[in-house]
Amino acid sequence: MQQDNVASARAFALALTICLSLSTVKTADAQSSREPICATDESPFRDLDFLLGAWEFFTLDGRMIANQVYSRREKGCLILEDWKTLSGETGTGMNFVDPFTGKWRQVWMSPRFHLDYSGGLVDTGLFVLEGRMYPNDGSGAAFIKGIYTRQQDGSVRKEFLRRSDGEWQSFFVGVARRPVGQVTSK
Repeated sequence: MQQDNVASARAFALALTICLSLSTVKTADAQSSREPICATDESPFRDLDFLLGAWEFFTLDGRMIANQVYSRREKGCLILEDWKTLSGETGTGMNFVDPFTGKWRQVWMSPRFHLDYSGGLVDTGLFVLEGRMYPNDGSGAAFIKGIYTRQQDGSVRKEFLRRSDGEWQSFFVGVARRPVGQVTSK
């Protein structure tokens, strides 16, 4: 009799375990079938879409120095940037809205340095990111700011500043333009 009770208790425990496992799988499936919030057309998730597509990057004096391509990935939750200078240097950036802060975050890597900064659209319409630039040679990091300004002609002015002695100082300004004949996506 006692063995029957033990066997019944084991059978009940096994059945309960299976039922709980199946309900967990069903719940996980239901959650995974929902569209991620970052795939929606809501702000801030589409705030960087103006960069999607191919660009040519110029210095302020009009000299072309690089090509850039921004593409949407992972159901719209990631914007990937590929950068290649005319001399062959490369860089790759991952841009996404951090679900914890609600801010855009860019992690950018090149052989010479990497960036990790965050921010987003501000009231003036500028797209502003702040964070750090880390040289890959192990030397000290610098506080940086990137400011993207959409121009009336469809180009994007990009200014990069470094904080030194408590003051922001510009260290590079350039303009991204669509290649001739390319239609803008937004």
